[in-house]
Amino acid sequence: MQHSDYKQFSTIWIVFIALFSFLYIHPQLVAASELPEAPSNFYYYDEPGILTPETKELILTINEHYEQTAEKPQIVVAVIDSLNGETVEDYSVALFEKWEIGNVDYDNGVLILLALEEREIRIEVGYGLEGTLTDGKTGKILDDNLTYLSNNLFDGGLQEIFRDTVTEVNAEYHYEIEESSTSVVTETPITPPRDNGFIPSTLRFFKSLKPFNVLIIIVCIGFAIFTPGSRGSSKGGRNRKRSGSRKKSNRRSGGGGRSGGGGSSRKF
Repeated sequence: MQHSDYKQFSTIWIVFIALFSFLYIHPQLVAASELPEAPSNFYYYDEPGILTPETKELILTINEHYEQTAEKPQIVVAVIDSLNGETVEDYSVALFEKWEIGNVDYDNGVLILLALEEREIRIEVGYGLEGTLTDGKTGKILDDNLTYLSNNLFDGGLQEIFRDTVTEVNAEYHYEIEESSTSVVTETPITPPRDNGFIPSTLRFFKSLKPFNVLIIIVCIGFAIFTPGSRGSSKGGRNRKRSGSRKKSNRRSGGGGRSGGGGSSRKF
């Protein structure tokens, strides 16, 4: 290999490593100790106390029905006083990971985070739902309901954003949910049989990935292969982390889903 080719190759790897570090290490700079603990009901956290009993009931009812399904998706609503100097993107990723939102087998959690002081809102999406709740779709959900938030109708805005998110999740898993006149779910979702074998599951996983996610996976695999001693230690650490998450898959708790960095943010 000529010197110029080697230099170019080295530069490409440095750029890839820098991107990897920024995307996967930078969000973890938000200290877990500075984040709120998951609430006892798990599905909503309301630090400033702006959610009405009706909205809380809606959130709990839908998630309780989700608990009865094979996929067990989770849609959590969190309202905080302040981001404490963090960006809404970093804060939401860190909170998503700390609370382990979503089913560990499907990575299908969603976090709707509203920061009152900064007047910012974000929908953070787990890996397993990024193909359904795309950046464009989550952005449209927020845009369609931003008028509520701009006029300080926080409860109404969050309720509508939650409903729109539920609609997308129901469509992805073919849930059939009927709502009463108060828009609180009254019927248990129906989950059609689906093939959960290795090949269908693998195809569904790759279908949900974005092109950039695929690029990152390829880079990580190459990094693992060409880094001496990295293959064994990385695999062992990853297995330990995932098995530990499975122990936390109790009712009304985080199942161990991971944030994929997908979603959208808006100021209001």
